[in-house]
Amino acid sequence: MKARFGLAVIVAAGMSLAAERALAQFPPITDPTKDEAKCETSTGKALTKQVGSISKCASKCITTARKTSGPYGGCFSPYADPTTNSCINDPLKGAKAKAAASIVKACMDVPGKDKCPECYSASNCNTGSPFVDTTATLTGLQGPNVYCTENGGGTPTKEEGKCEDGLSKSLTKFVGALSKCYQKCNQNMLKGKIAPNSCDPPSPSDPATNACIFDPLKGAEAKTAAAIDKVCANVAGAVPPCYGTGLDSGQEWVNLAEGAIDGNIPNIACGG
Repeated sequence: MKARFGLAVIVAAGMSLAAERALAQFPPITDPTKDEAKCETSTGKALTKQVGSISKCASKCITTARKTSGPYGGCFSPYADPTTNSCINDPLKGAKAKAAASIVKACMDVPGKDKCPECYSASNCNTGSPFVDTTATLTGLQGPNVYCTENGGGTPTKEEGKCEDGLSKSLTKFVGALSKCYQKCNQNMLKGKIAPNSCDPPSPSDPATNACIFDPLKGAEAKTAAAIDKVCANVAGAVPPCYGTGLDSGQEWVNLAEGAIDGNIPNIACGG
């Protein structure tokens, strides 16, 4: 019985080793290092959270201003409304400061650890800039598009307001979903599980990542487009007239947001 048990252990160990070899089909990438890769992942997470935080700050301002039918100008970049400005720009508790602190914590070199990827500048790792500023600018540019009625000085109907608010939340969630797809892809690539350069946007060649984004039922694009249409296109009178015919469907909004996101992914995951 003991001999058979010992043989079973050996066989199991051999199967496990074979499985590990099967998973690591490509030579693991050594540059970026483990610490540098952690910096890149943390940067992506920090910037994704920053997008969500800025969107919440601005949306709260819009919701409050609707109660008095405006004015709305302070809710848009450069955020003249004091509360909104503090929510985003406060040097300690603002959305930008928190994102920068997370990046610095993960990326600034310390004795014994080379955490800053060679493709990052010293400023990227030591201050979070220009990553944080660029993300804030791109997020701010979307505000007038999403809340176009308020940006024009008007107050939306109840249905239009729900469409705008739902759109803002869906796009913020889409940023997070897309970021997770690419983060998992890059982690697998660094481990040698998938081919080098298979995570490159806008259409990654890794099948799992491609499905994560583009699957017609469960992909990030499809889910986001459906969520937007549920509160906008599928509700009579919900789409604000200022969206026009170019942004009156969920997929069109997804395409607009994805273009901006894809353009920045190579800068964040530049070491992979």
